Amino acid sequence: MERKGVVTWFALGSLVLLAIMGVVLPGGARSLVVQIMIFSIFAMGYDICLGYTNQCSLGHSMFFGAGAYGAILSIMSFKLGLMPALGAALLVGFVLSVLTGLICVRLSEAYFVIVSAIISAVFHLLAMDMTWLTGGDDGLSASIPPISQSMSQLSLYNPYVNYYFVFFFLLVSYLVLKRMIGAPLGRIFISIRENPRRAHFLGYNVTRYKLVAFVLSGVFGALSGALYAMTLRYASADYFSFYWSVLPIVWCLIGGIGTIAGCWIGVALMSLFQYYVSAWFTHYLLLFGILILIILKVSRRGMLGYLAGRGSGRI
Repeated sequence: MERKGVVTWFALGSLVLLAIMGVVLPGGARSLVVQIMIFSIFAMGYDICLGYTNQCSLGHSMFFGAGAYGAILSIMSFKLGLMPALGAALLVGFVLSVLTGLICVRLSEAYFVIVSAIISAVFHLLAMDMTWLTGGDDGLSASIPPISQSMSQLSLYNPYVNYYFVFFFLLVSYLVLKRMIGAPLGRIFISIRENPRRAHFLGYNVTRYKLVAFVLSGVFGALSGALYAMTLRYASADYFSFYWSVLPIVWCLIGGIGTIAGCWIGVALMSLFQYYVSAWFTHYLLLFGILILIILKVSRRGMLGYLAGRGSGRI
């Protein structure tokens, strides 16, 4: 039996620390933590797909980009408020993930990876070409409305409001996913990950449950993209690029696949390397690559997965 308490206590401790950091950190560091929280939502959603149903998608950038543009275009073109625009972004992510999932989840592992990457590449090319809609590489900038029209001071232009707005969605995302994994649905996901043939033999529709996991993952990817665009007040066709499909895999591998909160470690480490180590070493990705190899050499289950599995001897 894995020591699940390690994962839970890590998550709770991290959330308490994040709640405190919002008022004690200087502006620059606070902005970095906001980015870490946004990417952590993306990583948690991806972990449902990879860590619990063993679907290694290389197309999640399309959900991230769709969420970003869903939010920005809703504000620019339809003059929606902040929360309705966020809802529109989630709806776009849901529809796109359902349509993509119906194609991909029926495929074997190798074809799943290839087809998801191809579909994502098509969306990237379309976003680059349809400059009248997306702005292409130049992107689109928007003025973000306040959270509440009756309380104009609740604006994301206020760094403290922005911080705790993102923190709220990180907290809700974690609690929803944690509850879901602890429910019968999560146990079915785990049975599919461990042995899909046995799960099918027991009467579960493996394809259907894989689609559910894929859609959940896509919706949280869209939520992350929307929050990122709202924080920066900007969306670019670059959000559909292959780079944003590889990142969540790296985050999950470092922190711990199948732990939900473990991917926060991967997000934090890569962000710290990107913003601090890169200041004195241009080729910081080489160091980061070495770090990944060391972590995977010690444990294929990532840093938090290693700690959670020590009690049972699973490494």
